Amino acid sequence: MISPEMLRRYPSFKEASDETLKVLAMNTDELIFDAGDALFREDQAALHLYIVTHGEVDIQYVLNTDERRTVDTRVPGDLLLWSAVVKPFRTTASAVARSMTKVLAIDATTLRGLCEQDRDLDRCLMREIALVLSQRLQGARVQLATVG
Repeated sequence: MISPEMLRRYPSFKEASDETLKVLAMNTDELIFDAGDALFREDQAALHLYIVTHGEVDIQYVLNTDERRTVDTRVPGDLLLWSAVVKPFRTTASAVARSMTKVLAIDATTLRGLCEQDRDLDRCLMREIALVLSQRLQGARVQLATVG
């Protein structure tokens, strides 16, 4: 569990009610990954939404040649695992810690339920997810341009 005030620091949660933040905080843990650790792999169940609090995480796609291509790097304050709140709730890429990394891991089932009840939370979170997806698409576009 973390403090509700810690969650309020992030744009996705700035408009959530105090009660919503209390419930989220009770369902959030801090996880630590060493450099090179996989946070998740493509096509896994997305059980948590992550917020990077320390370090850097590379988002990667695996090409047909088994080569990994980094299409995005997430830094402190960024969301990871947006798939936790978007159907079918499965990961679409892999994530590898570039350095020692800490994340807040928010239980996806709890978060989805709270989004149904708290439209301000839902709106802010979806706005942040749209930004993440836009950045990911841009990164993938750059990588596609370099595949030869």
